[in-house]
Amino acid sequence: MKKYLLILTILSVTVACNRKSQLVYLNDVTNETLGSVKAPVYLIKPGDVLSIQIYTQDPNISRLFNIANTQTAYSAYNSEISTYITGFSVSDSGDVNLPVIGKVRIAEHSVRDAQEAIQQAADRYLKDALVVVKLLSFRVTVLGEVKRPGTYTNYKDNLNIFEAIGLAGDLSDFGKRTNVLVLRNTPQGVKTFRMDLQDKNIVSSDGFFLQPNDTVIVEPRSGKVMALNTPNIQLLLSTLTTVLLFLNFLKK
Repeated sequence: MKKYLLILTILSVTVACNRKSQLVYLNDVTNETLGSVKAPVYLIKPGDVLSIQIYTQDPNISRLFNIANTQTAYSAYNSEISTYITGFSVSDSGDVNLPVIGKVRIAEHSVRDAQEAIQQAADRYLKDALVVVKLLSFRVTVLGEVKRPGTYTNYKDNLNIFEAIGLAGDLSDFGKRTNVLVLRNTPQGVKTFRMDLQDKNIVSSDGFFLQPNDTVIVEPRSGKVMALNTPNIQLLLSTLTTVLLFLNFLKK
C-alpha cells in the first residue's frame, strides 16, 4: 500500500510542475557579454509609408507642409490609424511626392538618409527648415502561443524577436521556446527561420532582427494537452490517494 501511495505522490508532483528550463529565455547565460551584433539598417522600399514633417520658424509655412496632420489632429488626436493614413507612400519608382517641394527619391535609402535627402530638397525652398522622417509601415504579426496575438507597429528603426514577443504580451506557458518560426517575404519568395529563444547565440542569427511584415509563429509545447488536463488528473489522483488512505486505515 505504501508503495502505491509513493507512486501516486510522485505522479502528482510531476503533473503539477513545469520544468523551469522550459520556461526561461537564454539558458546558461552568466555574467558575460554576448556577441556584438549590429542591428541591420532597413532600406526603404516602394509601398512603404513614412511620416514626413517639415517645420519652419513661420507657423503658416509649417502648416502648409503639414496640413494633413493638422486636419487629422482635430478629428483623431494621437490616432495610429490617422497617422498612417496621412503618411506619404513611396511610389513604385521609389519617390515621395511632397507639397511644393515635389518628388524626392528615397527608395533604397535608410530612414536617416531619406531624411537628409528631403532636408536638402527643403533647403532649396525654405530657410532654416527642420525635416523629421519616421517609418510608419514597420508592422510585424505575432501568432500562436502568445498572450496577445496580433499585428503590431514598430516606430523604431529596428525590432528584434524578443521585443516583438514583448509587444504580444510574452509567450504563454504553453509556448515552445526552442522552435519559434519567423516568416519573411523576399523577392525570391518566403524565407523561414527557426529560432531557439533559449540559445544565447540567437543574437547572431539572421532572424533575430525582424523586418517589416515579418510573421512570428510560436508553436505549442508537446505537453500542452497534458497540461490542459492537469486539473482533472490531479483530482483523480487526489481521489485515489484518499481512497487508498481510507482502505489502509480500515486494514489497521
